[in-house]
Amino acid sequence: MVNKFNRSATCVLVSITLLLSGCASTGSSLLSDTKPDARLTSGEQAKFFSASGAQGCGVGALAGAGLGALAGAMAGDTKKAVAGAAIGGAAGCAVGMTANYYLDSLKKDYATTADRLQAMDSNITKDTADVEKKAVVMKKVISDNQKTLTQISLQKDKAGFDKANATKQLSQIDANISEMRGTIKAMKDRAAGYKVALQGQKSDATSKADKNKLETLNQKYSQLNNEIAALESEANGMFSQRQAISLG
Repeated sequence: MVNKFNRSATCVLVSITLLLSGCASTGSSLLSDTKPDARLTSGEQAKFFSASGAQGCGVGALAGAGLGALAGAMAGDTKKAVAGAAIGGAAGCAVGMTANYYLDSLKKDYATTADRLQAMDSNITKDTADVEKKAVVMKKVISDNQKTLTQISLQKDKAGFDKANATKQLSQIDANISEMRGTIKAMKDRAAGYKVALQGQKSDATSKADKNKLETLNQKYSQLNNEIAALESEANGMFSQRQAISLG
């Protein structure tokens, strides 16, 4: 009985590990065959924000799934092991992409506080530039989608309305929304990691130079966070407009 359970738990962990390995994916292939607008998936910023948390997600998910399954195993219940692995893996993915992964990486790669702060400076500066570039592209897509949604809203109750074409257009917009939501989530995950890392360096920044650097980094972090929040607000406007349209 024990061996049978162990084999089942192992299979569960392997299966969930494979599933969670894609938890940072921002595509909509599981929901629809329609691909998002190519503008959203091309360029270095698109590649970065679609995969930025993958490694941290994998590490956190494995740890979380293992602990969740272990809780079920200790209870001698296969179903609890499955549920525990799934819940633990999802939670581990979120943690792995933010606090643990980035902060642990800094501690591993840089021996001094000054070096860690300098590395964070480079990372935050680059991410802010990437967010700004990505925002330009996303805002163009949002604007185009809003025009399409307005046209559909005005025409859908009129005679001769092409419902089939409108359905196709809405499917494209839905794919874009899925992609944009994933991108914004990846951005927010990165920002959350910086927040925790900055807090973690507060007690280590004892010299005047380190304290000044940390203050500058907090200002840069705020700028990054504001850029992401502004983009999310604009995207949410389009998302709400889409939700208001139904073709019956």
